[in-house]
Amino acid sequence: MSKEESDGSTGESSPKMSNGARVFWVFIVLIISGLIGFLSFLWLGKQGIDSTTGAVVEIVKAFKPEEVVQTFDEWRTLEASGTEGNILEVATATSTERFTRKTNLEMFGKTLPLGTTVSEISVPATYRYYIDLNDDWFVTTDGSRLLVLAPKIRPSLPVAFDTAKVQKKSQAGWARWDGDENMEELERTITSRLAVRASDDSSLKKIREASREPVAKFVQSWLLSREAWGDAKFEEISVMFEGEDAALSSMPPVLRHLEDPAEVAP
Repeated sequence: MSKEESDGSTGESSPKMSNGARVFWVFIVLIISGLIGFLSFLWLGKQGIDSTTGAVVEIVKAFKPEEVVQTFDEWRTLEASGTEGNILEVATATSTERFTRKTNLEMFGKTLPLGTTVSEISVPATYRYYIDLNDDWFVTTDGSRLLVLAPKIRPSLPVAFDTAKVQKKSQAGWARWDGDENMEELERTITSRLAVRASDDSSLKKIREASREPVAKFVQSWLLSREAWGDAKFEEISVMFEGEDAALSSMPPVLRHLEDPAEVAP
């Protein structure tokens, strides 16, 4: 009996993996796992980017400042179609105005020492101001702020006054009896004098300040009709009038979205 037979060997041996082979296959498995993880990360990232991009596109579709501005002319034409004269009344002011007329008797270019006749009228007047919607408007944007250059403000003429509350006083000179005549002359000038006061620079300056908010609310109604007022849309409105000596971009906001009464909690 041979030595192999005595040892119980069959002559066949099972193959054994060397340590180098094991390391190689472990390395391959790690590479494949890492590749699968990396590709999964890229796929999830792409899904997130596609989702975000879609949301941004939807926001852009819903709010296009340039398109909003371009539609203003159409909107105000429709809005004003039922208004007499297409006017937007922006301010009303009341004031008791006093006018005086003094006369002296003159002869040959010299004033005679016969006293002075003084007539006074006190008139409770109501001034109304408007802008013509058919006049030119300029509307542009500065981020979330809408800049509006509105037409010039005009007074409604003639100025209305309460004739029942007019007060008159006339005092003739010591040697004169023309008080009534002097008063009549004064009364004939009341309408023109009120018109002058309605149009003077100091009056218009005050009226412009009071008129910015009404015009801003008029424009705000337009923005609401375009679903362009609120978060992530137009949130401020600045108003300037034709004839003002200032830069439109420097005008402070008149209305802010956060100041909208509808947005304030009770």
